[in-house]
Amino acid sequence: MKKLIKEWNEFLLSESGLSRLLGHIQEHDSAIISAFRNEYSNEENYERSRKLKAQLLSQGYGVTKIKGSYIENFDTPEAIEVVEQSLFVSNRSDDDKFKNNLASLGKEYEQDSVLFIPKDGKGAYLYGTREGNDFPPLDQTIEVGNIKMGEESEFMSRVKGRPFVFKEELETYESLSKNSKWALKKLLDSK
Repeated sequence: MKKLIKEWNEFLLSESGLSRLLGHIQEHDSAIISAFRNEYSNEENYERSRKLKAQLLSQGYGVTKIKGSYIENFDTPEAIEVVEQSLFVSNRSDDDKFKNNLASLGKEYEQDSVLFIPKDGKGAYLYGTREGNDFPPLDQTIEVGNIKMGEESEFMSRVKGRPFVFKEELETYESLSKNSKWALKKLLDSK
């Protein structure tokens, strides 16, 4: 019985975390950013993350730590989830410079991209912040879709262990953005 109560409490905490996050997304524009890079040690990455969080807080944004992850070898028996600390950022002061500030920080912390989430959670997109990166290219965007709470995918984030992703229900060539069509063509031309 104790085990059942403990599992139920953990479930409630997880659901509460997702609900709070969704509440922030519904009230303000948001973003997800990280300071982690593979070429740095864990200690260096956590220090970079602390500095990034301090910069975000000093600009008046709401910040909470989340786990960002992606699946290496997605949809294969060798699939493994790779996790890094990310920061969910809420533009609670509705700062007009929010996107520019976050894009600049993405560049400063050598990130491939920053995920921007419009106020309603629909039409989230990656904004390229690293020169030489193809997904997305520097200063370009790639739409990733709408928020889906409780779902796992190749790229996802977690709050208190519960996943959330951004994706579209059905993707067709016609529905792709100009940048997505360009990326698709580039991928096909590389074969």
